[in-house]
Amino acid sequence: MKNRCVLMILVILAATIAGGCGSAASKTPYPVPYEEIESTREAILAEEATLAEEATLAENLTFTEDLTFADLAERQFGFSSGAGGWSEEFVIEKDGYFTGKYHDSDMGDTGEGYEEGTIYSSSYTGHFTDLNKINEYTYTMKLGDILYEKDADTVEMRDCVRYIYTESYCLGGTDIFTVYLPGTPLSELSEEIRMWIESYNQDESVLTMTVITDEVNGYGIYSHDRPAPLEDAQMTFDSCKSSYDYYSNKLTEASTTLEMVEYSGIMYEISDECLNYIWKLIRYNVDEDRYDTILAEQREWIAEKETKAKEVSSEYEGGSFAAVSYNDTLAQLTIERCEELIEYLKE
Repeated sequence: MKNRCVLMILVILAATIAGGCGSAASKTPYPVPYEEIESTREAILAEEATLAEEATLAENLTFTEDLTFADLAERQFGFSSGAGGWSEEFVIEKDGYFTGKYHDSDMGDTGEGYEEGTIYSSSYTGHFTDLNKINEYTYTMKLGDILYEKDADTVEMRDCVRYIYTESYCLGGTDIFTVYLPGTPLSELSEEIRMWIESYNQDESVLTMTVITDEVNGYGIYSHDRPAPLEDAQMTFDSCKSSYDYYSNKLTEASTTLEMVEYSGIMYEISDECLNYIWKLIRYNVDEDRYDTILAEQREWIAEKETKAKEVSSEYEGGSFAAVSYNDTLAQLTIERCEELIEYLKE
């Protein structure tokens, strides 16, 4: 119907030109060329096709039901400029609980005791609350709390590297965050926010992913599909095991008890962090009855682990090597337990 109207306009235009204003010259027929009419028709059809495609894309990307934290739990969120070595990632669970990490490094920032450079790091947990709908594409949620593993500005020296602990970059600036769903017109986002996410979005007119924003600071947090629980656990374990093996070799090569205490302590930290992450995956991805059974088993394992570590270290009667033995035993038992826990996600 729209195309017929356009063609009628062109015909009327042609008639008007042919009719003129009453002069002899204006009565000479001067029809609009067929090529011009056809070109206009093709342009209209192309515009209609583009609009239809965008409407279909927006429709396919729109949530049919109200957004929940369980929906957000299917995504992994990231914050990065795409330049430099820094990045931050976090995941949200179905009850609003979240965990995340920030990482940056400056290997050129060296000094006495940190000849290998400086690393900025932040590990945190917390809760989002009050997920409220604003319109079809927009929600807000509140940052209920955030707890850091290390206090901000804490400094540690480890393996010739200085570690400076910080707060979250993307979650530390406000208590209220806006969630934009796929299908949201990009025109509804500020230019500053679009800058943060443009390299991750797959369309020039609408969002193709869920985005969380800090409107106060103009931050845009992109997202992508979160790995399946088993895949997530295995990737986490493989990464942690690689670091664990590195420090295990350092422990073997260490020449002083002080170094041994340090390296064995790091091994335990790595294995314990791995276990906590895998445990979280179990907590949110097995049915309640099965979880209660695994939880009881886990509590027994924790008690046995502590007993075993104390028994082994007691052989050194409080000597300086007792701490090495204690840390090493805890680390070995914990990394082994990680592998056992992964098996529960295969069921």
